[in-house]
Amino acid sequence: MQKLALIPMLISSLRIAALPLFFYLYHIGNAASCLGLLGFCAATDFLDGYTARKLNLTSKFGAYYDATTDFIFMFGIFLLFYGLGFYPIWLLLIITFAFIQFIITSYLVKKLYDPVGRYLGSALYIGVVLTLFWPTEVVFAFVQYAFVGFFLFSIASRIISLTRKHTKQP
Repeated sequence: MQKLALIPMLISSLRIAALPLFFYLYHIGNAASCLGLLGFCAATDFLDGYTARKLNLTSKFGAYYDATTDFIFMFGIFLLFYGLGFYPIWLLLIITFAFIQFIITSYLVKKLYDPVGRYLGSALYIGVVLTLFWPTEVVFAFVQYAFVGFFLFSIASRIISLTRKHTKQP
């Protein structure tokens, strides 16, 4: 049974392993393959959780590991884009802050209702897709400001959820 427990983590780890390949494919100018790899990584993000639930192997560590691999993968891609001058450093800081606040609030509250925050990773995936398809200043501006708006909306959603949870307790 312990060997089975590694399956969801191995699936999550594929995203980290894919990052150097993404860098390589991007540097040789193969944006189509980058998109394919991005799709594969998005599928692993779904598949690791699905596998853990189906095999009854869900754990707090597994959930954090999944979130960490997502963060490393997205942060790595946006770090590449930052290095190419597409995005400012503050966007990387906000991505990092989004991850940290997710980890902290998830640790503090077992069931936190955040209808927005759970899609922050998806917003980053969409930002990468837009950047790969249309690497223009207009897209760069749209991606960074859309993510900031999405992130602020998520923070507000988490604060509301935390306050409601706090006020319902005796």
